[in-house]
Amino acid sequence: MKPSRYLQHFRTLRFRLALLYLIVFGIIQTGLCLVILNARERYLREDFDQRLVDRAETMVEAISVRADQVTAIERRQRTEPRLNPFRFPGYYFQIRAAGGAIRERSRNLLKVSLPLSEPARESRSTGRPVLETIAGQATGLPVDGPQQLRLLTLYHDEPDVQPFILQVAAGLAPVEDSIAELRGLFFVLVPAGLFLAAVASWALARRSLAPIGEIARQAREYTAAHLDRRIRTRPGGDEAAELTRVVNGMLERLEAAFRAQERFIADASHELKTPLSVVLAEAQILLQQERTIEEYDQFVASIQDQLRQLVRLVDSLLTLARADAGFPLAQTQPVSVNEIVMEAVERCEPLARHREVRLVPVLAPPGEDGVEAIVSGDPSLLRAVVDNLLRNAIRYSPVEEAVEIEVRVGGDEVLVAVRDNGPGIPAEEIDRVFDRFFHIPRGEEAVQGAGLGLAIARGVATLHHGSISAANQLGGGCEFVLRLPLAAAGRAAD
Repeated sequence: MKPSRYLQHFRTLRFRLALLYLIVFGIIQTGLCLVILNARERYLREDFDQRLVDRAETMVEAISVRADQVTAIERRQRTEPRLNPFRFPGYYFQIRAAGGAIRERSRNLLKVSLPLSEPARESRSTGRPVLETIAGQATGLPVDGPQQLRLLTLYHDEPDVQPFILQVAAGLAPVEDSIAELRGLFFVLVPAGLFLAAVASWALARRSLAPIGEIARQAREYTAAHLDRRIRTRPGGDEAAELTRVVNGMLERLEAAFRAQERFIADASHELKTPLSVVLAEAQILLQQERTIEEYDQFVASIQDQLRQLVRLVDSLLTLARADAGFPLAQTQPVSVNEIVMEAVERCEPLARHREVRLVPVLAPPGEDGVEAIVSGDPSLLRAVVDNLLRNAIRYSPVEEAVEIEVRVGGDEVLVAVRDNGPGIPAEEIDRVFDRFFHIPRGEEAVQGAGLGLAIARGVATLHHGSISAANQLGGGCEFVLRLPLAAAGRAAD
């Protein structure tokens, strides 16, 4: 394995997560060990000091008892304290007079004297024992003796015994050995615990990130030919399951956008072929022989018509593609639906007169609370929707009938209803009228155009977070209803 691949492991989320686990565990473990070690050391030292105090108190009580046992003649003078009966292995004893002169010492001290420091002399005034540690040459002991002593100094004054200073000392080697052994044990346990924590952290990080690795593995298998596949959803509500749901949602959106692109390409190739073929055929005919000026003018006029149709078709396909892909509107502004409807009525009036159909607009008046029919959107797209609905209604309306277009405000929506008195839509076809390139087979007039008007209307409604529906009326004819969300400007209007 190359060194660069080793370095890659240190950059992975798994390594960083395992390292974080290890650091946190190491801090907690080290802190606990230090607290336990400190408490244990303090206990050992306090226990050692307490044993020194117990020894000193035992000796003082024994000296007092011996003083009570002397004869009456001997009581005329205060008894001198003696240490002869005491045998405490490992302990050093020494009695000093109140002035500091040594009266008696234990045999294991030989000719060595325990030091009397200035703090120890203060025990005469306080009456409390003084504990101190002496080391090295300050002990006065031979080289082979204890190199560190814990020394207790106690001043005692009772009526039957001459005042004296009792000094009790013991080597600290047992305590220091116990502490050293305890520290050594912790120095072994802490690295062992950290090693086990490292192994556990790596395993835990690997197990925790395994679902993400599985998601990545499945995601690598997705191609344009397998957009219908989805990542297997994990049970539960953890972060991995949430990530799976989010990724699946993203794949659904990608599939929808890709399918929309495929439909756009297919629709464009299908619909652009006809006008381009017409232009090409007329150009070929025109080149076969000499033509008059009138024939050339007719050819130019035909080319213009075909090109206009191409421009309208391209605009329609682009609008459908944007709606299918779910792209938001580039720019929105408050739009008065009443004005949109009246503009559409004016544009469609010539076609209505030609078909001998009357247009009856019914606008929405301001409500009692001042609410107006205002939506937020793209005015040009909304005009195209209303134009398509009106032109369809005019095309299917009988002569001398009326097409009604009504605007009203209902709740948080603005509704635009277009009603005609035509033959209606067959029940089996009503769910398909908004499909692209769909024609109702009812005469030549019904099949004119590309069949994209209602599909565009549905796409524009979707872009504006609205909807459009179609239904047959009980008395005959069809009704299309466009629903758009009411804009904040409409609620605030007065």
